[in-house]
Amino acid sequence: MKFNFFVFFVLSNLIFSEVEFLDRIAVIVDEGIIMESEVNDALAQTINNFKENGERLPPNEILFQRVLERLIIDEILLQKAKKFGVRISDQELNEALANFADQDGLSLKEFKEKIERESKSFVLFREEMKAEMIKRRVQSGLVGPKVVISEEEVMNYINSAEGENLFSIEYKINQILLKNDDEEDLKKAKAIINEIENGLSFEEAQKNYSSLFDNDQNGSLGWRTRSQIPTLFSKKIIEMEKNEIFGPIKSGAGVHIIKLEDIRGETIQTESQTLVQHILIKESEIRSEKQAKDLIDSLHTRLRNGEEMSILARVYSDDPGSKLDGGKLDWAPLGIYDKKFEEIMLKTDTDSFSKPFKSSFGWHVLKVLDRREKNISDDLLKDKAYGILFQRKYREQLQNTLEEIRAEAFVDIKISS
Repeated sequence: MKFNFFVFFVLSNLIFSEVEFLDRIAVIVDEGIIMESEVNDALAQTINNFKENGERLPPNEILFQRVLERLIIDEILLQKAKKFGVRISDQELNEALANFADQDGLSLKEFKEKIERESKSFVLFREEMKAEMIKRRVQSGLVGPKVVISEEEVMNYINSAEGENLFSIEYKINQILLKNDDEEDLKKAKAIINEIENGLSFEEAQKNYSSLFDNDQNGSLGWRTRSQIPTLFSKKIIEMEKNEIFGPIKSGAGVHIIKLEDIRGETIQTESQTLVQHILIKESEIRSEKQAKDLIDSLHTRLRNGEEMSILARVYSDDPGSKLDGGKLDWAPLGIYDKKFEEIMLKTDTDSFSKPFKSSFGWHVLKVLDRREKNISDDLLKDKAYGILFQRKYREQLQNTLEEIRAEAFVDIKISS
């Protein structure tokens, strides 16, 4: 019995020693460690990825160094995440997993079954994905503030050949040309613009005044990309709204009046906007709900009797943001205002007053001053260009940042390839 126990004891120590030897510490990284088994697993996974992609494996030494450096950087990032208190909630993780599954056209349950069929632990996959999300969040926090993009860089990219090919925006431009190019023609052009603003169609103005009428397309430039638009017009055209008229513009050919007839492209978008004026009356410690309602009713009556809303708003309105401007609010798209305020605004005709109504802010009377379809394409274009430039600079800065945190960390590598 004693012999058996002794043999068991010796064998147990031998086995434990072998396990300890096989899974020894590979790297010390600041306050953390990377085990040799982690290195081996990462190597095996990397080699498998190369094979699945049909790519040629790099030399062993280079492959080993790449894998080891990646594990070191990952360990540094996870330690910084712990230090900064970076966490991923279960809801965020579940949403990310659901999106991941959706890319394969699977439900989360089907995706889990697929992972497990491939002889992998879904629990382990979930933890690996969580760690990856944490590392990316740390990277974003370290790198994002270092990426600076100026307005000039954005505009230069939009106006570059690459930007033009990517965004594919075209402008349909028409024009009126007065050929003499003297002071009388400048005055005449201004008078023509005034006629158009007062109801004369651009086509009639072309027929009556343009030197290009009866020529090819009556002077219309048709559809043009930015690079195809004459330099004299291009800067102004990209700022204009659809159907907007601009002029006079002097050139060697004479005096021009231009019209942006249409615009097209994947980033072209308009939104409905409304210009509103209002008076807000709030309940307070010194004003009951009934008193607030009585006051707004009396102000509504005064408005209907012809008093100026701007004057009444300056005197009575409780909205500090618009009070001094006579109750006028900025142009705004749908979804900006309180739900009840927006509902009444949409029902009110242009240049008309609403009846008194109550929103979550208090009692209102509003007047719709104007409505328009605003071309927000320029903003969308700039946002898209900014996103492209940000991603490029982010990748460059990320590499620099990772090299910096690697250099600052204490790293003791205890194994070789």
